[in-house]
Amino acid sequence: MDSKLYQKFFFTLIFLTLIVISFLIIKPFLIALLTGMVFSYMFYPAYKAILKKIPSRSISAFITSVLVILIVTLPLFFVLNTVSKEAYSAYLLSKQKSSGVQMLSLECQTEARSTCKLIHYIAEKAGNPQIKYYLDTTIKGVTTNITNKISDILVSIPAFVMHLFISLFAMFFLFRDGHLLIDKIERLMPLSEKHRKSVFKKLDDMTFAVIYGSIAIAIIQGTLGGIGFFIFGLPTPLLWGAVMAFASLIPYVGSSIIWLPASLLLIFNGYTNADPLLIIKGILLIVYGALIVGTIDNILKPKIIGEKGGLHPVLVLLGVVGGLQLLGFIGVMIGPILLAVLVAFIKIYEEEKE
Repeated sequence: MDSKLYQKFFFTLIFLTLIVISFLIIKPFLIALLTGMVFSYMFYPAYKAILKKIPSRSISAFITSVLVILIVTLPLFFVLNTVSKEAYSAYLLSKQKSSGVQMLSLECQTEARSTCKLIHYIAEKAGNPQIKYYLDTTIKGVTTNITNKISDILVSIPAFVMHLFISLFAMFFLFRDGHLLIDKIERLMPLSEKHRKSVFKKLDDMTFAVIYGSIAIAIIQGTLGGIGFFIFGLPTPLLWGAVMAFASLIPYVGSSIIWLPASLLLIFNGYTNADPLLIIKGILLIVYGALIVGTIDNILKPKIIGEKGGLHPVLVLLGVVGGLQLLGFIGVMIGPILLAVLVAFIKIYEEEKE
């Protein structure tokens, strides 16, 4: 008995040590692996459709993985490239403006009386040297900050490429062998068959709710953003609405990476071209973006994901925010899923206790 106990203790110690060391090895690429898992789940129906046309699992998995990378990266580079160019142009113009160009002055003839008063008020205030100084400083500060942020992202491209490769590698094998991995994990779980089915059902429901709920909310945000661009007279609202929908899926970025620079450019163009109407439009677009486009996901996400995934909206919100803090952008999806699994285990414990 002592020999068996010693063997169990030794095995457990070695096993736990290997788990810790393995986690430390994987930790730098944990987000990339989780990203691969999320996208493999999201695009698994596409893989099944390709597999029907091409019977080879390896070829179908490779084609699907490459398609996922293209779908994700091309719009991202388009957004970054466009925003960086606009920010740099605004930065150059702000430097020119700071050298001393005339203040806002606009004669109001055809506008309504109330609008006229507002335009003259803005023109008068913008002519104040102190306000002009703060306006110049703010414009240069914002445009410089946007340019620096974009530059930081571009500098981190090598690390991004490495994580992209790992995500691609993980997606390939999850598409091809994911069903085998799930079967193995299910068999290794020390639970009864009923409870194993319950846990995996909860996991599948919550994953579906989080991923496709996030996509639905992003489409809503993109639609509202496109409507805002149309209302305030910005060009190609359909295109920018689609870009905002894509950007809404990226935490820390969100739709504000589109509507905020557009608002600032309206204000800046109104300032440099002596057109207070553009300044008013820019300010109203900021208000519209912050109050409507920017907050709709905070209202809808807990409700939609909570109803579809069977999780209380408070836990969904905590999962999203906490996951974002712990794991970065992919934590927005992983956080609620982990809390849903925890709820499933608590229910199993309650049943076994009774």
